[in-house]
Amino acid sequence: MPDMPIFAFILLGVLMFVFAGISFFFFLYDHRDRYYRYEDDEVMTGTDFFCEFRRYGGSDNEETSLKMVYEGGETAKLYYRYTDPHSTRTKKKIYALPKRTVEQLKTVYREHCVPVLADCPAREEIAPESPTVMVRFAAAEDKENYAVSSDQELPDKNKSLFSEVEALLTSYLPHYRSQTVQQN
Repeated sequence: MPDMPIFAFILLGVLMFVFAGISFFFFLYDHRDRYYRYEDDEVMTGTDFFCEFRRYGGSDNEETSLKMVYEGGETAKLYYRYTDPHSTRTKKKIYALPKRTVEQLKTVYREHCVPVLADCPAREEIAPESPTVMVRFAAAEDKENYAVSSDQELPDKNKSLFSEVEALLTSYLPHYRSQTVQQN
């Protein structure tokens, strides 16, 4: 009988150790954006850079696409495409963006830690009348990419990602009307 208190004490110690390990794991999981290594990220270190902003669906059934492709040099190409929901007409244009816009987009990518946001779970409630907004970053268009959507459960501090990317990509478009969706 005297061994029982020792066994209970050992069991309590093991359980506390397991609880501490699980707590530490969840702490790291919640703070993984602080530990992400950009030195290993081809999007940040490569010479090429791709960024896409899309808005589609919703009650207006619109589709807007802005693709920025940078392959080195002093300018990047911006491919703008807009499909009018009230007709079958599609508007397409190509613009040149300065290299500083690429650097600003990389800063947004880093500040919001997009690789970590891409793993956020889907939202349970999605308003069908609101269009879906998606931002995608990659080292090149055909390479592995990180996509973040308004249909995901994002932290409050990262909900401005969509408006920041849209503002940077559309700052060179004449007569562009911002329609960024705010998450509820």
